[in-house]
Amino acid sequence: MRTELNELLKVSATMSYKYKLCFGMCLVTSLAAMAFHLTSTPLQDVCLWQTSNLTTFTRRLSPLEVSLEYPLVLHRQTVNITTEDYETRKRIVWMNVPLLYKTVKSFDHCYVRSCEISTNEAHISSADAVVVNGVNLPASKHPNTNMNQVWILYGWESPLHYHSNTIFRSDWNGRFNWTLTYRLDSDIPFPYNRILYTGGTVNISDVLRRKSRSIAWFVSNCGTSSKREVYVKELQKYIDVDIYGACRQNKSFDCPRERFFECLGLLNTTYRFYLSFENSLCKDYITEKFYNTFMTTAIPIVRGGANYTRLLPEGTFINTASFDSPKSLANYIKYLENNETAMGDILIKKHKYEYINSQGTDFDWRCQLCAKLHGNITRTHYTDMKQWLRTGKCLVQPTDLP
Repeated sequence: MRTELNELLKVSATMSYKYKLCFGMCLVTSLAAMAFHLTSTPLQDVCLWQTSNLTTFTRRLSPLEVSLEYPLVLHRQTVNITTEDYETRKRIVWMNVPLLYKTVKSFDHCYVRSCEISTNEAHISSADAVVVNGVNLPASKHPNTNMNQVWILYGWESPLHYHSNTIFRSDWNGRFNWTLTYRLDSDIPFPYNRILYTGGTVNISDVLRRKSRSIAWFVSNCGTSSKREVYVKELQKYIDVDIYGACRQNKSFDCPRERFFECLGLLNTTYRFYLSFENSLCKDYITEKFYNTFMTTAIPIVRGGANYTRLLPEGTFINTASFDSPKSLANYIKYLENNETAMGDILIKKHKYEYINSQGTDFDWRCQLCAKLHGNITRTHYTDMKQWLRTGKCLVQPTDLP
């Protein structure tokens, strides 16, 4: 958590004064999350090394649970939680660690935290679990035959963006015991995020009074398998879409990484809608583009391969799948812009939920993996990883284009 805060502060240093207010709002959110973590995790619980096989602590917390109705929604409850610490720590070792996780090693936010992570592949022989980054796995990598270890496929990209076929080779057949991906049918499901139900409210008139433009889109990948750029080009024939980032048409609509909070702030001050269009139309593939809108007052318009109505609260977003053409979508957006009541209904439903960084909760993959390793381990053997990961999981040719 301290690392994440430092990164936020580095970003802040690159911003001009007029944008720091937006950044400050996000920073306050992070500080609040840190305060919640510290107040709900007594110092002695974090630092105490247990001498018995299993020691339990009962503490008053506000734990999170997955909604029974919507798998990508979290609810907060106040109950007694038993935290478990084990004398024996489970060792987890990365093979071909993603850059994102080279320094992510803490388990302090987990209820079961008796684990440690190494990114040194020389430690694989002594590991309890080996996490393999299948997305960029070099052809030189091979599994061992130690059946006492749990081998886990990690993949946070859609199967259309795996840059290597190494994990589909015959020597990997049957070697993976668990899967750790964004898909909810993974052994360790780790979606890009979830949203938190808060029951919040919003001043509709105030929000609508500030907005002057229809739709914004922040995008850097201009040629995708989902053909989202083709859909947007057709949509622009009927309604204004302002494109920011590498694919922009207006040179002033720049949006480099260091100005992320500035761009996101436009969804509070200028735009009524935001295009949360995915680069791949794959099962359960919903990326940060959608979740980021829950830090704003803009309404997300989604286009992807996930079953949005099964995974997320109805009425909090607009789905292109509900329209027979980009023109029909444009007409509906224009209707909403001229109907404060209809627009307000969506905003009211959306603002009952907030953005939450699930990587700071017990739904982080580290917490799930650590608890699973200390449980009754059941090993699966994926004999055809290509079939599980890729076959029939993505729509290669979109069906909603003219």
